[in-house]
Amino acid sequence: MVATNGFTDDLMLRYLVPDHVTSLLVPATDPRRDRVRSLLLSVYDPASLDIRSVESVEVVHQEFQTAVHASIAVRGSWDKTLPLAEQARATVEIPANPAVHWIDMALETVVVVKAASADSLLASVEAEAAWATPDGAPPRQDAYERPYGLRYAEPPPFDPTAPARSLPLRVSALFFDRLDLADALRRLGQAKRAVDAASPRPAAQDTGTPLASSAWLAVFPATATDEPSRTTEQLVGDLLATQGYVAAFETAP
Repeated sequence: MVATNGFTDDLMLRYLVPDHVTSLLVPATDPRRDRVRSLLLSVYDPASLDIRSVESVEVVHQEFQTAVHASIAVRGSWDKTLPLAEQARATVEIPANPAVHWIDMALETVVVVKAASADSLLASVEAEAAWATPDGAPPRQDAYERPYGLRYAEPPPFDPTAPARSLPLRVSALFFDRLDLADALRRLGQAKRAVDAASPRPAAQDTGTPLASSAWLAVFPATATDEPSRTTEQLVGDLLATQGYVAAFETAP
């Protein structure tokens, strides 16, 4: 047995085994693969992508303890003395030690899904009748811009026999050795902002404009298996979901 210094160390050793990473993303107790769906929908706009099933998840790259440097705000000012002399002055504020955020485990994955398009296509454009003026007389031809009505067709029906599609998904995981929700939300928010600033979002496709550069997974120690503990885990997951994060509870070796 290798001696470790805590929950984070234990999880890094655990996730050296590919099957354990797969079970984190696709738990055996999650037959509908809702965890992966939630991770996908934190990056791919659900208004443009209607995921019907998750066929498979492949991890193509894995890193531990990835450093992300927070962006530095630079402020400048220019002064000009009139009427005769001209003077330029600039002041720049740079912190001595830029903040560094650590991603405990960064995954590059490919998720194969079957999905229906959620976008409606423009079916027709119709000019509406001109409206009357307050005195009841018809308006002059050039008095108003003529209104138009846009009619959209329903999205095409889902075809379960259509080929599946592969979606790249970056997953950033933070490990928390205790259940401190305030600290977890702060760390997740700071790290997410740093990653979004440092990493460009994937290019817009027919799945819409990506919502973020990465999906975020917060891993907490699993509690007892009694009903109150399961309720707590559900509530924690619900809370993090309101901010676009996904929660997982793991038992370290």
